[in-house]
This record gives sequence, structure tokens and C-alpha cells, in this order.
Amino acid sequence: MNVIVIANPAVIGSESKIINQLFESGLDIFHLRKESCTRAYCKQLISEIDEVYHNRIALHHFHELTNDFGIKRLHYKEAQRKQLQEANAVFNFKNTVLSTSIHQPEEINNLQGFDYTFFGPVFNSISKPGYTGVLNPNFKLPHSQNGTKLIALGGIDAGNAVKLNSMGFDGVAVLGYIWNDPSKAVPNFKTIQKIC
Repeated sequence: MNVIVIANPAVIGSESKIINQLFESGLDIFHLRKESCTRAYCKQLISEIDEVYHNRIALHHFHELTNDFGIKRLHYKEAQRKQLQEANAVFNFKNTVLSTSIHQPEEINNLQGFDYTFFGPVFNSISKPGYTGVLNPNFKLPHSQNGTKLIALGGIDAGNAVKLNSMGFDGVAVLGYIWNDPSKAVPNFKTIQKIC
């Protein structure tokens, strides 16, 4: 299973250094999601990430930064996607990997043009107290009819990641397990990478 790391929503010290170390350790994809940060901050952060990894960065905000860095991954929040789908927008960007989010498994077949989607919260969130998981231990995802991969999100750590493959997920996305203690970000990533 692929392992995706989502950015810490807050600004942290040595952030770009940690992100580079995660990539050096084999990180597949990094989602830059910082809703409270400015365009200038996001641009500066990307510029501090080794250029060889820019093709593995997915932008949640400031999609126009793709032009500055040659980034070819865009994420659309569920609300954004639904608005664009209601307007009959066609998600067909040449040479661009598109991702989105869903919260109901039956929505998977409404995702024409998306390469993968986050689904969750699978377990109780680590980074958002009170954000509870929605799946029971015997849950099994339906197969996608359109080829969209399903990425588990929410409360994933070394103790529960092993369950996700049998549930039918194609990958995992982690945030709290990586960033709640930035000094352990790289070792925790390596641990979950081995499990997956």
C-alpha cells in the first residue's frame, strides 16, 4: 500500500527539512494542506523542498503554484469537487494526478477523472480530538467501478495500519501519527511504511 503524508496544518520549525527527510526515506506522496497559511508561505515551503521531489507534492490550495514549480498533483476538497460537479466541470487535466475526499463509501463511483480519494475518518483521529472513526472492525470497502484508488485517512498509526489492507484500501494517509511529535516524524514514517 502507498503511504501518503499530509502536512501539519500549523507552521512548525524545520518543516522543509523534515519533509525532505521523509522523501529521502521513501515517501511516495506529500499533500500540502495548510488552510491557515498564506500563498507566500506555501510557496516558500515548496521552494525549500528539494526540486527532485516536487513531482510528489499534491496541492490542496493555491493550485496556481503548479506553474511555478511544475507540480502535477492537485487535490479538491469534497465541497469543491461537488460544486464543480454540479456545474458540470470536467476533471480532465492532461498529465495531472487528481485526488479528492469522500466520507461515504458509495460516493466512490461518482468520482470520474480522479486517480485516488481519501476516505475517512477510518479510526478515531489522532490530530483532531473528538473526530471519531466511522468503520467497524469487519468493514470491507466496495470495489471502485471507475478505477479510483481508496486511501484510508483518520487515526492511522502503527497499531492499526495492518487492518487496512483487509478492509480493501489501496493506501494510507497519515497526519497526526507523523506530526504530533515532529522529532519522531521520520522514525514513525519508517515504521508505518514497513507495516504497509
